[in-house]
Amino acid sequence: MIRGTWSLTDPLVPVNIPATMLKVGEDKGVSREALLKNTGISPEVLEDPSARLTYQQLLFLAENLIRNYPDDSVGLDLGAAININQFGMLGYAILSCADLRSALQLGIKYHTLVDPAFTFEVMNLGETSAVRLTSHIPFEHIYRMICDVFVASFSTLARFLTGRHEAQPIEVHLNHPEPEYAERYKEFFDCTVRFDQPRTEFIISNSVLDFQLVMADKATAAMAESQCEEILARMGPKEGIIAKVRRILLSNPGHFPPVDDVASQLATSTRTLSRSLQDVGTSYQRILDEVRKEMAIEYLRSSNLPIEEIAALVGYSDPSNFRKAFRRWTQNAPSYYREGKS
Repeated sequence: MIRGTWSLTDPLVPVNIPATMLKVGEDKGVSREALLKNTGISPEVLEDPSARLTYQQLLFLAENLIRNYPDDSVGLDLGAAININQFGMLGYAILSCADLRSALQLGIKYHTLVDPAFTFEVMNLGETSAVRLTSHIPFEHIYRMICDVFVASFSTLARFLTGRHEAQPIEVHLNHPEPEYAERYKEFFDCTVRFDQPRTEFIISNSVLDFQLVMADKATAAMAESQCEEILARMGPKEGIIAKVRRILLSNPGHFPPVDDVASQLATSTRTLSRSLQDVGTSYQRILDEVRKEMAIEYLRSSNLPIEEIAALVGYSDPSNFRKAFRRWTQNAPSYYREGKS
């Protein structure tokens, strides 16, 4: 394994969230036996608060939940069911933060204690901020579920932490096509929800980020964060291999290095890198295509640059090849996004 990374077989995932996945499924009539099939998860393990599962087990559980759920809105139901106590010590630290902004910053710093396969960031846009998700799960249907979990859980937790219904986004953006259950988003948000976006994010007023938390306590926050720091130190500063490759590609957009250069930057061989990516169900080309797709959609939506320039910015010297690749990535022509579809 490449140094400093985690694998699907490392026991990193606390049992709290998987236990919630089971409850959400069972509440919809899915049997526990069907949900745990081929996961290697025993009911006894789920009762042990100190136990940790592998991400491979979590993916099998997610697959079973999606396959057996009576409709496609499982991510929204799961996001609504997640409460702050299920984040363990990180949850106590977040509860005690002074305001929503500091709670988000704490989540960014310690989120790997709950789920190592995603990252998120807060980007200041002036009077508003964008809270952006990057999931490193290469399986499309599970990725879509994670996007729904992300936006629904934020809505639920923000209102709970602040005690204020108006702790809501101005807009919600989702990096997937509009689903059949699109109306269900209205249960969570009093705002516009846009699909087919470059990334999954919500735009929120900076004044909302300054909302004080109901249970703010400076001493408790410091104590809980100190314990989070200790837990993270014991686990080690591991990062997913997909995240490492994405970071290298995004460090010099438009001039994407070949796979052997990326391997060199990761102090490994091309063969080892390719095998590590294959182990988590992806490849260098697939990650590169995803990065190019995100960048291209962003340029199409936010600029008036001609297609030829956008093609060059994402590494294509021939605009016709870019158009073909873009349709392969999104099933749409570039004009679909330029015309402001949402």
